[in-house]
Amino acid sequence: MTDQKYPAAGSGARSHLGAGSRITGELFFPGTVELPGFVKGRVEASAVVIEEAGEVEGEIHAASVAIKGRFNGQVFGGKVRLHATARMTGEIFYESLSIESGAEVEGQCKSRPYDNDAKQDDNNAKQG
Repeated sequence: MTDQKYPAAGSGARSHLGAGSRITGELFFPGTVELPGFVKGRVEASAVVIEEAGEVEGEIHAASVAIKGRFNGQVFGGKVRLHATARMTGEIFYESLSIESGAEVEGQCKSRPYDNDAKQDDNNAKQG
């Protein structure tokens, strides 16, 4: 049984950026995205997985976030999981948070409901 509040793959789409990739900008993925490379900017998806070799600087917006590699910035997520290999610096805004033994966290963790619709409304207001 899957948890509908935190879809693992949104519309079923799955994206994977190759190891060694370097991307800068504002990225949107309709489902799950796996990041084993370097990303600087904003990443928005149903689910984001920063692989052990991955590094992200900026913002993540997703219903499900798994960090196995390095992250520096802000996470806006529903279900957030920091694996033992995670190296996190910044802020985590979460509805559900789990941190495995061995993960390094420097910053703040703040509980709050994840509201994907409110975020989209904010984006529409900025564009209009």
